[in-house]
Amino acid sequence: MIHYFENSNLIYFFQIKKIKLYIFIIIVWLYNGFLYGQLDEISRIIPSHIIHLTKESDQFILIGKSSIYSQNDNPEGVAVLLNNSNLEMDVSFRFFHQNGDSTKWVQGEISELPNSEKNIIYFRDEMCQSSIMFQFKVLSQVGFPELIQSGIFLPDLEKYPEGKVTRKQSTSNLPKPIIIPRSEWGARQPTHGYSSHPFFTKLTLHHAAGFSANNIEDGIEQMQAIQDLHQYVRGWSDIGYHFVVDKAGNIYQGRPETVIGAHVLSNNTGNIGVCVLGCYHSPEVYCGDRLSDATTNSLVELYAWISDEYNYNPNTLLGHRDYPNNDTSCPGNTIHENLSWFRNEIKTYMDLGGPPLDFSISMNYPNPFNNQTNLDYKVPSENYISIIIYDLMGRKVKTLMDRIQSKGDYAVEWNGLSERGETVSSGIYFLQFESGGFLKNNKLILIK
Repeated sequence: MIHYFENSNLIYFFQIKKIKLYIFIIIVWLYNGFLYGQLDEISRIIPSHIIHLTKESDQFILIGKSSIYSQNDNPEGVAVLLNNSNLEMDVSFRFFHQNGDSTKWVQGEISELPNSEKNIIYFRDEMCQSSIMFQFKVLSQVGFPELIQSGIFLPDLEKYPEGKVTRKQSTSNLPKPIIIPRSEWGARQPTHGYSSHPFFTKLTLHHAAGFSANNIEDGIEQMQAIQDLHQYVRGWSDIGYHFVVDKAGNIYQGRPETVIGAHVLSNNTGNIGVCVLGCYHSPEVYCGDRLSDATTNSLVELYAWISDEYNYNPNTLLGHRDYPNNDTSCPGNTIHENLSWFRNEIKTYMDLGGPPLDFSISMNYPNPFNNQTNLDYKVPSENYISIIIYDLMGRKVKTLMDRIQSKGDYAVEWNGLSERGETVSSGIYFLQFESGGFLKNNKLILIK
């Protein structure tokens, strides 16, 4: 015979316990998920787990171990991302080989990630190259850190061909977007020399996963942090990207775009890489950023200028994940699913010759006005433009523009005079802007 609990208090107790457990699991999943991805751009992620936790006297000891990777990987180094950690830790690594031998424990390095309690511990040396697994040990005075993820640094085996840089012969017609130079975000010099692109054949879009910024102040901090990660932790000569765009649409210069970067494993020659700050790997809740209009516009403007300046076909634009042997989710699903749209927008932008891309007309200023009011408008391509002032009865008062105008930005003014040069009376008037299928009306208030 099966017996059931009839006591409602017991049922309520177990239900509450189950809800709390679910909430805890979700919080852990979201929290660790949010932290995931910071090594994704510079390493191959390797599963790892903790094998030993102990407290001796006032010292907390954590030992972790990676999964086995291929001896043929020949890693240049290894890294582990930790949370609830600090710079006062002592970290070390040891490496295991195919025959079962292991190295002695060797001192590791620590790199702090800004505005967080996260640190990357890492080690780069020739002894990593023949290893198939590694262990890491952390000694801390303030508690056990949390293991987030581990990765190995794969060597870039790409052969950089030498030759003269192929540039577009004609002068570019597209304006170069405003770009924050290296000097303004405090970039360090490269640790060794650059190699120039011998040709320009590839365009790549990335996202920065754990690095994000909504303004220039935060963007500068994140640019410096990314350069730290690429130079100190990964061992590259400089920040790997050529350009970085924040959520406000600000564009930062990484490496000069004329030199070979370090952003796509074994596919950097002729490849200009742009990275978007933020994490765009939806449907994961922790990484569900969406591109802002400002960022989208800056990407289109930047890639169009790059394509025009260096004679690219915009259809060459790919996401980081689209290259062979690049095991990454970058640039995230939210961006990757829109790459075809980006290619079309870049092509359209180039075909139209840059901004303006659409008709637009400002409100007149000042309004109300006494002696004169002004109006700005944009023409995306050569068009017939009609700008007429009407009174409340719909009668024509003054024609301000009545001719064909080429693509560009324009301004007109109205001084309150009629077609016959007479001063009109105070009141409400309407300005009608018309060109082809575009029509807009502004209300003007004249006060004498």
